[in-house]
Amino acid sequence: MSTVQDSILPVHFHWWHKIKFWHVLLLIAIGLLVSSPPWFVVQPSEMAHVRRMGKVVHPAPLSEGWYLKAPLLDDVDILQVSLTSFQVNDLSIFTMDSQWINVSVGISFSIPEAAVFNLLYKVGRSGDFDIDQNIRPVISESTMLVFSHHLAEKLPEERDQVVKELEMELSAALQRIFGLNIEDVQIVNINYLSARAAMLCEQLKQMDNQPIPAAAK
Repeated sequence: MSTVQDSILPVHFHWWHKIKFWHVLLLIAIGLLVSSPPWFVVQPSEMAHVRRMGKVVHPAPLSEGWYLKAPLLDDVDILQVSLTSFQVNDLSIFTMDSQWINVSVGISFSIPEAAVFNLLYKVGRSGDFDIDQNIRPVISESTMLVFSHHLAEKLPEERDQVVKELEMELSAALQRIFGLNIEDVQIVNINYLSARAAMLCEQLKQMDNQPIPAAAK
């Protein structure tokens, strides 16, 4: 039994002794290349900044193209700047006549080059992780402000005016705070939580559906 084991051991370790130091270096290099490639691509709808050991490398954001970076040392933060849609659902709003309603608001915005740095590094964590969370309360506050100037019973007939006011308010606030360009604002849905407000709106709908008397024509 010992004779057989002695004959197997040298064969078993034979391949290990053939590994050279440069083989190990080659394996490490391949691992680094896979985990942290020395290049990155910015798409036409994006802009990017590069951080090297915590410091931003370029003064201006990088536009579309193929770029080189230092593996392990550089972190690439990419931000979508093309037209983006964002929606906030079920905002509880108090109207001018003390009625509670739920409102869902959607916006479409784009990000100009001048706002890329601030959004990546001065809003939440480095990168584009916390942008949506910071936009949400601004939309909520602006929506509450606009609806507080309107009566719940007048909302169906004043919907277009409310949208215009909300677009002006959101454009000013999001441009001032984040540098966003607001392209469109929509009131997606309005749900009436108050029984009185719901009754008034139902009455308005019934009035709209009634035929016009012949004498009034």
